[in-house]
Amino acid sequence: MAQPVTGRVVGSTIELDAPVPPFEGKRVLILLEPEEDVVLSPREQRAAWDAWVAVGPQGPLEDDGEATFP
Repeated sequence: MAQPVTGRVVGSTIELDAPVPPFEGKRVLILLEPEEDVVLSPREQRAAWDAWVAVGPQGPLEDDGEATFP
């Protein structure tokens, strides 16, 4: 029952981008492969930037102190 899931390696911890409930609490075999970064066209980059500017950052902003909310 293989299920591809992406994430990031941080030290000896793997942070997954999505939960995997069928494997919760079970031993698993991990195969690590680098994932190629998606290269966006200039038009796609501009659309993504415009969407971010319109909405701004989501969630708390932290800088070693108390969290602040936009």
